[in-house]
Amino acid sequence: MESVSKEDAKQCFADDEKVAFVRWINKRLKNDRYLTKNYFKKFLPLKEEGDHFFDMIKDGILLSKLINDSVPGSVDERALNYPKTRPLNYFMMLENQNLVLNSCVAIGCRIVNIKPEDMVDGVKQSQLNVVWQVIRAGLMAHINLKSYPGLKILLNEGETVAKLMAKTPEDLLVRWVNFHMRRVCDHKQIKNFYKDIQNGEAYTYLFTAIAPQDTDLLPLRETDLEDRMDMLLEYARDLDVLNFVTPRDIIKGNIKLNTAFIAQLFNAFPSLEVDDQEDQIDDFDEMQYNDQTEMFFEETREEKSFRHWLNSLNFTPYVSYLYEDLKDGYLLLQVFNVLKPGMVNQDEINVPPFKPLQQVYHAVENCNYCITLGSELGFVLVGIEGNNIYEGNKLLLSLLWQMMRYYTLSLMTYGDSDKKLTEQEVIEWCNKKLKEDKVKKGRHVFRNFRDSTLTSSQAMLDLIDIIQPGSIGYDMVAAGITPEDKLENARYCLTMARKIGATVFALPEDIIEGNNKMIGLVFARLMKVGANL
Repeated sequence: MESVSKEDAKQCFADDEKVAFVRWINKRLKNDRYLTKNYFKKFLPLKEEGDHFFDMIKDGILLSKLINDSVPGSVDERALNYPKTRPLNYFMMLENQNLVLNSCVAIGCRIVNIKPEDMVDGVKQSQLNVVWQVIRAGLMAHINLKSYPGLKILLNEGETVAKLMAKTPEDLLVRWVNFHMRRVCDHKQIKNFYKDIQNGEAYTYLFTAIAPQDTDLLPLRETDLEDRMDMLLEYARDLDVLNFVTPRDIIKGNIKLNTAFIAQLFNAFPSLEVDDQEDQIDDFDEMQYNDQTEMFFEETREEKSFRHWLNSLNFTPYVSYLYEDLKDGYLLLQVFNVLKPGMVNQDEINVPPFKPLQQVYHAVENCNYCITLGSELGFVLVGIEGNNIYEGNKLLLSLLWQMMRYYTLSLMTYGDSDKKLTEQEVIEWCNKKLKEDKVKKGRHVFRNFRDSTLTSSQAMLDLIDIIQPGSIGYDMVAAGITPEDKLENARYCLTMARKIGATVFALPEDIIEGNNKMIGLVFARLMKVGANL
């Protein structure tokens, strides 16, 4: 048999993924009038052959719409550069891709070593990675306890809700598949979505469990693997689930495409309300629920912003649930070493995993060290102890806010010095720019980040237009008096900030509600872009 090189196998996977992504995008965005009816450039339907897919995502328009399909409202499409009488020039495409990548980071995608230039220049691996991250964000958005409280049935014996909350969507999907497989065949379990699913048995048991009236175990009688997979994918078509995979993708164990396919099956047929598990659910309700149940199920905007910021630093493991993933202090210590390189003494870190009898001691010791380091950086940590972090206390948010603020300000220094900017200096720089502009004439200067006038977003919009003249379409800016006008302005403002290169994690609601912490970070990020710091 002729062997296949690693490079050829990698290219084969990339081609398979491109075809799957093309089908997904064609289905999800088929009703977008601009993409399908635009007289200047018809994006859809994307072609599976050749480089049409890669060419169509170079200008950032299609990707921006895909982001909004995955996480609605993430991109204000009014901010995009659109071709009019001629194609977009290179700079205008770069602006759109700036917006794409910054929006990806803001919704929790992991964008590592990918630049706007890579997207415009057609670096295929970078383009595929970004498209996958965006599609994944949409597929996994509701695979959590808030959207599906029935997931509590997947708890292992002795496991807490917080532990389950900290599982990645992929981990939850593995448990979900195993849960349903046990209902059909007790001795079959999987650990991954590549080697363990290649023979199709897991899919057969899963289909039989979630759709017993429409499927059966007949595929297991088929000895030819491709024919077996064809039968399974026919089940998916009958259930109106888009085939994210081909028989070859399953047999070869393409982890991305199999993960996406199983996520689709979960979203369509979670099948978590199982009668014979009622006793187990009742036991869970009695033993695990307490007065913090709402905290477990509902992630606040502030918590989501902190989580996305931490994940943007590209540490491992990925943070799914703040209070559980940070309780051993290890990831926090890695972040402190980014805030001030070299400040963390590696000899004082306890590296997980810990032995059961030593877990609490080592974790609290790490958390205490975090408090010590925070004090060294001037953080206000009165009443916060390492034990509070370990126990998942909300006091953790105070530490995270100060770490995020320090990180943002640490990105900006004076020339070659190590002196960091202060919030007051950010305010002074922004107001100076607003006053110097001959057209705007300081009409929206502000006293501090608590200034109520900032809720209209007009000061931010003016500053963006000063940093990049002519970038704001003022015909789209409302007076900012009504709540509706303020929300539209905030959406436009944050999208434009990302378009000119500012990585911001604030949400429109943070602006209109006057969240001074997040507002301050937006201005700091704008200053970093405007002052080239």
